[in-house]
Amino acid sequence: MSFLRHKSGGAAESNLTGNITSEDVSIDDVRRYGFEGQVCALTYDPVQSLLAVGTSQTDKTLSNVYVFGGGRVTAKYELPKNSSVKYLRMYDNRLIVVDARHELHHIDMTTHQKVVSWSPPGAVSSVLSDPASDYIFIGLQNGDIVAFDLDRDIAAPFKIPNLWRSHDPKAISTPVVSLAIHPRDLGTLLIGFPEGAILYSLKQSKPTVFIRFEVPAGAPGGDTDPTIIKTKRYPKLSHAIFNPAGSTILTTHDDGCLAFWSSSDGRLLTARTVQDLDVHLPGTPAPRMPATGGNFSMREPFQRVAWCCTQNIDETSILVAGGGSVGMPAKGISVIEFAKAPNYTTSSWKQIVEHLSTPKRQRFLPSPQNIDTIDFCLIPRSSPYFAGAHDPVAAVVLFTNGDIAALRLPDGSMVSPASMFHVSLGLIQPKVISMDTFTISRQKWLGMVVSRDKPDPYLKGGAEGKRSSRRNLDRNIAYTMHKESIIRLWDIGHNDEIELKDSIEIDLSSAVSRPNIKITAISAASATAEMAVGLESGELVIYRWGRNKSYHSLGGPPSANDGGYGGFGGGFGGFGDFGKGGFDSGPQIKDISSQADPSVKEGLLPLFLLEGAATVTSVAVSDVGFVAVGYDDGNLTLIDLRGPTIIGTVAISSFIKEVSTTAAIKRGSLGTLTTSITKDLRKASLAAVPKGLGKATLSGLHLRKQSVAAISAIPEGQEASSSTEEFVQTMAFSVMTLEGEDYSSICLHAGTNQNHVVSFKILPDGPRYNLAPAGVHDVDDASVKIIPLNVENGTPAGATPQAVGGLREGRSVRGMLICVSKSGARIITPPDHKISSKSWDNACLSASIVELEDKGIALACVMNTGKLKMFSIPALKDIGTVDLPAAIDFSRLSECRVSREGYVTAWTGPVEIGLFYLWGVCRTLKDQPKDSLHNPEVPVPPRPTISNLQWIKGTQHISADDFDQLVGGVDRPMSKKQLEEARRAAAAQGGAGKQGGAAGAGLFGSMAAGFNQRTQNLTNFQDNMAHLENTTTDFAKATTKFIEQQKRQAALGTIKKFF
Repeated sequence: MSFLRHKSGGAAESNLTGNITSEDVSIDDVRRYGFEGQVCALTYDPVQSLLAVGTSQTDKTLSNVYVFGGGRVTAKYELPKNSSVKYLRMYDNRLIVVDARHELHHIDMTTHQKVVSWSPPGAVSSVLSDPASDYIFIGLQNGDIVAFDLDRDIAAPFKIPNLWRSHDPKAISTPVVSLAIHPRDLGTLLIGFPEGAILYSLKQSKPTVFIRFEVPAGAPGGDTDPTIIKTKRYPKLSHAIFNPAGSTILTTHDDGCLAFWSSSDGRLLTARTVQDLDVHLPGTPAPRMPATGGNFSMREPFQRVAWCCTQNIDETSILVAGGGSVGMPAKGISVIEFAKAPNYTTSSWKQIVEHLSTPKRQRFLPSPQNIDTIDFCLIPRSSPYFAGAHDPVAAVVLFTNGDIAALRLPDGSMVSPASMFHVSLGLIQPKVISMDTFTISRQKWLGMVVSRDKPDPYLKGGAEGKRSSRRNLDRNIAYTMHKESIIRLWDIGHNDEIELKDSIEIDLSSAVSRPNIKITAISAASATAEMAVGLESGELVIYRWGRNKSYHSLGGPPSANDGGYGGFGGGFGGFGDFGKGGFDSGPQIKDISSQADPSVKEGLLPLFLLEGAATVTSVAVSDVGFVAVGYDDGNLTLIDLRGPTIIGTVAISSFIKEVSTTAAIKRGSLGTLTTSITKDLRKASLAAVPKGLGKATLSGLHLRKQSVAAISAIPEGQEASSSTEEFVQTMAFSVMTLEGEDYSSICLHAGTNQNHVVSFKILPDGPRYNLAPAGVHDVDDASVKIIPLNVENGTPAGATPQAVGGLREGRSVRGMLICVSKSGARIITPPDHKISSKSWDNACLSASIVELEDKGIALACVMNTGKLKMFSIPALKDIGTVDLPAAIDFSRLSECRVSREGYVTAWTGPVEIGLFYLWGVCRTLKDQPKDSLHNPEVPVPPRPTISNLQWIKGTQHISADDFDQLVGGVDRPMSKKQLEEARRAAAAQGGAGKQGGAAGAGLFGSMAAGFNQRTQNLTNFQDNMAHLENTTTDFAKATTKFIEQQKRQAALGTIKKFF
């Protein structure tokens, strides 16, 4: 393109937008990250290595089920309206959901289609599935148990009536609260009722053992009230499970008791609470609750209990969520770990009871946010059996607020989701608070692979759908801020193949050695990935990619309660404070590299910390080592990371007043400048302007270079910030030629909350730099975004290493500044020459430059009305207005971001982020490539069965075929799997026969095969014609019979009229 210089400012007047129109905008719905509703259910399939997450319905969203695999593999399934996920099961290619309306939904994960929905004959109170079975058992509120055939998608004839009511007719309410199947015997069910538990034999079609927990008078049980302890009680049952060997049954009760029973004869072995032993024996002292120090305390209900084992099923432990005192200060999961179990066959009852009564150790795994646990999902290493509790490597814990956390087992340490889970799961570990995006070069991003001590990924299943590869584009990176001061960076993509799928996590609490900190501003460099994070308390933390010197150090980062930067002492020991650019007092930069996580070998590590006395309002990080930070007291500080050194600090309001006074003096033809601010600036001068630059220009007034070569600290006596203080809201670095100059400089532009855009020059002075004022430009409203552009080609005019390197060679960059405020936009040649302006009625919340390939660039503004307005550059003429997708949460439009490539990132739910594309073709999410979840090459392993000794003792082995007959009935047709296997076998045999015949007989063999095929076709045709003839004859006979019946009925009707 050809450009013309503006007469007075030298800025471009030609059209950089080209022929972009509103018709070019057709928004594609590309992707979602996160969850629409609150998570309420979890399940894991170790065979396919998939995790399924169910959510509840909200006022604005439906209930959904999300399935996650390795990398970015995911699938989403919607449930009908007015329903939330209640129970969730998954194995093979089956996803089974029971919703709050008590409907069962069977979803095929191979086709991503719902196969069938079924309404059981009653309200569902428990479910049971087994990977070796085609059936799911459903316990009902009325005490019955029914089954559904998942292979034939019909209700099975199997039904167990209310067994407890037949055992105890006086029982009032007997819903099925728990269902379990014997770990080694498919023919034995454990059914839990509020009154007790029953072992039911499918082989004998009758109950074999009845269990009811009785706390005798004088035994404390789980109660702490002495008046209750003196009476006999029957606590209500909540859970009933087998131990991994199937020899022992564990039941939990509403008084906090855990009771252990023999599964052979139903005898009570021992009982305990989470804290105390032998609570079923009279005379045992009542526990004193540590939370209150008294004898009265309510118990939390048991939410979940699992009896786990290692590879050896005799080495077990119990995980318990709930059951403790309501007043306990810490929330979490209790772990009761047993020694190796004695041989059940040869050991005495005393030895078995002693084994259960004296666990090897007991631990408590606190929840990270000290909130109640409502469920947990175990991550077994390989086996899907033993109720999912065989050799678990981790537990995914679900909390009452919908957050989740992964705990490594058996030690209970927290597992970061950054490289272990899909990024959607990371948005609720802990819950995300805010979000922003930035671009980074692809080469730099692919090199940012965190090296740290971590287990193997828990999710490996599935395969991503085929997407395009856009390796020539910079990566679009999202950084999300979470509770507990966590920040994660991850590639949100361009609807393309994402090469680096992991996230990068930084923990600010460990960097500043203090909990409960609030992030107020964040910025990252596009070329170097250096990051600066500003806090409400005034600190600025600098992060840089590198190798960790504290890797595997014994001390590690101090806890958040240490109150200091461990290892350095009060003054940081030998490291000390860094230079402050000649200041005698003020903010200090401190080295915090020792605060890095010792488990990280290489990653984004804490580097420096800048102290501050006011809240950080804005941060900008350049690609050439400069960091600018603005505070709510009106100060702006510039840092050179190469020292690190504080180049200077300026009071924005004082500087703007200086400019206003200068303009008034110039208009009044006054000869000298005598304001007190100028005196302060002269006192705080750091260095002179480099020789050859002449006089520094300040809004047209030439000041002596020694007085304003650099701006330092706030003038003495200035008060702290007030509610009307002018402070910086947005900043940008650039390399461009300012108005009236014939050379380019590194510039810093700052937009304030009181309608000003301030420009500074960063000038070299030997080995260091100085901050020199350039001028102020008035805008219409509070600044939203400042965008420096190259007027010759519309590319960003940022302070990049290439642009700064060109300054040494005498190159100049003709630039312009797009200043967007809430009520308008202006394009200027800094510091103060206006090229064009545009105003609007509604508030602009965010703005950016978008580029349409082969056409041009435009200014895109996100308005508070949910509209996206586009303007030409540099004329700022209206191109058009488009509606943002309705899925976007308009209450959070201030965090909506539009990348230069045209990708829109916005909130679509409380913890859900949507990705959209402006230059699309109106595709929906359903039109996007689908990921594959089920791998048919990984079959379900055989189920464990009874031992030889059990068989000798008389236990009958139940095979899968026997189980099918017991549950599905003798008339059950061949299953879908059997039909498919038979079809494949026939096809394989037929293909082999044809291939062998053709190979052996040559041409004549092929002719013979063709003749036989035609003969078979003729035979089939004759059979079909005969069938048609018989059908026609039967139809004629039926028609004749029907006509005769109608005649007879008519005759009888006529006769009846006469009587």
